[in-house]
Amino acid sequence: MNSNIDQKIFPFMEGGGEMGELTRNKNWETTSLGAPDTWPQSLRTTLSIVLNSRFPMYVFWGGDYTGFYNDAYRVSLGNDGKHPLILGMKGKEAWPEIWDTIQPLLISVSSGKGATWSENQLIPIYRNGKIEEAYWTFSYSPVKDEMGDINGILVTCSETTNNVNTMKNLEESENELQFAMNAAELCTWDYNPITNKFKSNDRLKEWFGLPLQDEIQLNDAMTAILEQDQQRVSEEIVTALNYDSGGKYDIIYTINNKQMNQTRIVRAVGRSWFNEKKIAYRFNGILQDITEDKIAQQKIQESEKKFRNLVKNVPIGIAIISAKDYEVNLINDKALDIWNTKRDQTEGRPIFEVLTEIESDLLPIFDNVIQTQTAQSGMEYPFNFVRNGQTVTAYFNFIFSPSFDDKGDVDAILCVASEVTESVIARHHVMEREAEFQNLVLQSPIAMAILRGKNLKIEMANQAMLSHFWRKKEAEILGKNLLDIFPELKMQEYPAFLHSVMNTGKSLSVKESHALVKSNDITKEYYVDFDYVALKELDGSISGVMLTVTDVTNSVVARQKLENFSRELEQQVLERTELLKAANAKLEDTVQELKKSNDELESFAYISSHDLQEPLRKIQMMTSRILSQEKQNFSEKGRQYFDRVISSADRMRTLIEDLLEFSRTSKQEEDFEPHNLTLLLGQVIENLSEKIELTNTEIKYDDLGEAKVIPFQIRQVFQNLLENSIKFAKPDTHPKIEIKAKKIEGTKIKNLVLDAKQTYLQLSFSDNGIGFEAQYGNQIFEIFKRLHGKLEYQGTGIGLAIVKKIAINHDGAITATGTLGKGSVFCLYLPIT
Repeated sequence: MNSNIDQKIFPFMEGGGEMGELTRNKNWETTSLGAPDTWPQSLRTTLSIVLNSRFPMYVFWGGDYTGFYNDAYRVSLGNDGKHPLILGMKGKEAWPEIWDTIQPLLISVSSGKGATWSENQLIPIYRNGKIEEAYWTFSYSPVKDEMGDINGILVTCSETTNNVNTMKNLEESENELQFAMNAAELCTWDYNPITNKFKSNDRLKEWFGLPLQDEIQLNDAMTAILEQDQQRVSEEIVTALNYDSGGKYDIIYTINNKQMNQTRIVRAVGRSWFNEKKIAYRFNGILQDITEDKIAQQKIQESEKKFRNLVKNVPIGIAIISAKDYEVNLINDKALDIWNTKRDQTEGRPIFEVLTEIESDLLPIFDNVIQTQTAQSGMEYPFNFVRNGQTVTAYFNFIFSPSFDDKGDVDAILCVASEVTESVIARHHVMEREAEFQNLVLQSPIAMAILRGKNLKIEMANQAMLSHFWRKKEAEILGKNLLDIFPELKMQEYPAFLHSVMNTGKSLSVKESHALVKSNDITKEYYVDFDYVALKELDGSISGVMLTVTDVTNSVVARQKLENFSRELEQQVLERTELLKAANAKLEDTVQELKKSNDELESFAYISSHDLQEPLRKIQMMTSRILSQEKQNFSEKGRQYFDRVISSADRMRTLIEDLLEFSRTSKQEEDFEPHNLTLLLGQVIENLSEKIELTNTEIKYDDLGEAKVIPFQIRQVFQNLLENSIKFAKPDTHPKIEIKAKKIEGTKIKNLVLDAKQTYLQLSFSDNGIGFEAQYGNQIFEIFKRLHGKLEYQGTGIGLAIVKKIAINHDGAITATGTLGKGSVFCLYLPIT
C-alpha cells in the first residue's frame, strides 16, 4: 500500500496541522495496527477529535499501546527528542524512561477500573537531547469500541513544570524543608548573601565538622572543603549569585571532617533568589553524599579504561558487528591493521561496505552464528583481501561469538581473529624445503640417514648408506628401529652418541671412529667420520637425528702404515735437529748482516748518486765541446756512436737524479705541516704547464682539502703521477686526467696495512692512457721496475717507487689499478689529523 494516504478515503485524518500531515503520510502497514482502512470506527473517531483539538492529547491504542498525538501535545516533546519518531511506535519503545510509571496506569484503565487523574505529577521525559524533569497534570480515560470493549486510552494533559517550580519557590518554610531533607538523608543550607549568614541542618554541620549553632560565617563552612576544590566552589557561588547566570548552582566537590578525619564526595544543588533590583537575597539548596556512587563510577571507568586498553593493545583483531545490519560498532587497532583501513572509515559503517571483497566468504559464517546462536571458529581459514591494489589470500584463526539482547536474540557478533598468513606460508615453505631436502639426501653421494624418536626409528636412508654401510634394501629398514636391525651396535659407542644428541640438541662430530656392521651374517669393519645433527621442530623440541657418514677406512689404514714408517724416521729426525739448530744460528747472523748491508746500501745510494754527478757533468761538458768543435771531422758511423754516448750520459744523469731523490724521501716528523693540497697541486700544474700545453693534456680536479704533509714530497708525488699519465698516453689521443678527493674510514679500506681507527683522504688520479694488466698493480711501484722498453717510453723506473715511499712516509698508502688499453687509476691515501 502506498505510504501517502488519500484524504478523501480517510476523512478522519483531515486537518490536524503538522501532526495531521505526519499521520496521513506515515506507512502504517509497518506497525501492528496495519493499514488505516482496517482501523475500527472508535479509533477513527478518537483520532479525528485528537488531531483537531487544541488541547494536548495523546492516544495509546491496542495491546502494544501504539501512540498518536496532536500539535498541542507536540510542544511538550521539545525540539530534539522523541518527535516525530514515537508516532506509531509501541508504548514501551516510545517511553522507556517512564514506562515503569505509566504502565501501571495504562493497565489499570485498560482493565476497566476507570479513568485516572494526577496533578503536578513528576514524570521526567527525554527531550531537547536529554532527560528533563517535568511535572504534569493529566487524565487517562478509556476509549471503547462499538462492542463496549476498551481498545484505547486517551491522555489529556498539560505540563505544569513552571507552576510547580513557582510553587516551590514560594515554599519558604525552613523547618519543613529541613525535616524533608533529613528524612531523605540530605543536607540543606540557606545562605543570606547580604548578611553573609549561613544556616544548615544538623547533618551538614556534622559532615563539615561545624559547631551546632544556628548561624555561622560562610568562610567557616568553606574551610571543610578540600583546598584544591575551594577556588572552584567559590567561583561557582559567585556565578550563581549573578542574576545573568540564572541563579542555578550544581557542583561536585570533596569535604573533610577534620575532627572525625572523614572524607566525603558531595554534590551540591541549589539556586539563588533575586529581588526586583536583580540582587540575590537568598541562596539555598541541598547537599547529597555521592561518595559510594563516585567510587563505584571511578571503578567502572577504570575497569572500562582497562578493558578498552586491553582491546586496543591486544595483538589480535577484535571487532563487534551488529547482527541487524552488520554495522561495525567497535574495532581495535589490530583489526584496522588487518583490514588495511582507518577508524573513521570503518566504525558506524556496514562491514561489507568496508570489505566488499570478503562478503561471499564472511556472510555465511555470520548467518550461521545468528541462526544457530553458537560460536563459529576456523583455523588457518582463507579469506581474499584487496591489499595495495591486489587481491591476496590471507589465513586466519578466528572465533565469531554471538551476543544476546534481553529477549535472547542475537544482537551483535564478537569477532576475534589473528592473522597467521606468515606462519601458513612459512609452513608451506618448510614442507617444500623438507621435500627438497629429502631429495637432496636421497641423491647425495655421501651416506645419510634420518632417525626419529627415542627408539631411533629409521625414517629415511639414501642409497649410499643402504648399499655401502648397511648393505640392506630400503624395504628392510624403513620404519624399523636402528638397534633392532643392527643389534651389534648396542655394544659400540653409537647409541650413546645418538641419545646424547637427542637429549641435549647439540650436534656431534667424530673423526675416524671404529665401527663393526653385520649384514647377511657378514661383519664388516669400517673407520668412519660422522656428524650427528639434531632435528628440531618449530617449538624447539628435538624429534630426531640426521646422520652423515664418510668412509675413511682406506686413509686410516694408509696412515697407520705411514705411522709405522714415521717411527723409523724419528731417529733420523732427532739427528737432523742439531744440524738444523746450527743452521738457524748461522741464518740469524746472516739476517743481521743483511740488515746492516741494507742500511749501508741506502747510504751508498745517496753518496754515490750525489758524488757521481760531478764526473758525469764533466763527461757531458766535454762531449758537448767535442760535438761543437769536431763535428765536421766525424764520419756518419762515428757521429751515431757519439750520439749514443750523449744519450747514455743523459740517461745516466736522470738515473742519478732519481736515485738521489729516492734516497731523500725520508720521514722527519718536524717537516710535517698542515697544507692545502689544492694549492700544492696548482703549483705542480704550473711547473708542468709547458709539457701540458705541448701534449694538449686536459686536467680536471676537485677541491682536495687539507692534510698534514711534507709539502715538497707531496708536490713530488703529484708531479710524478701527472707525468706518468702524460708519458703513457695512447698514440694520437690527448691525455685526460681527472683527480677526485673524498674522505674514507680506515675500516672500509681493504687489503692495505692502514690504521682502522684513522680517517683518510683518498686522492684518485685516473687517466685514459695505455693502462696495464691487473697482475702488475703492485710491481709497478718497485724500484727500477718497468713494464715497457726504455726505447719505447723514456724513464728509469724510479718515479712510482718514490711515490710509494713518500706515501709510506706519510703513514699512508698508494694503489694502482688498470685496464690494458683503457687507462689506469692511482689512489693515494693520506691520514687526516
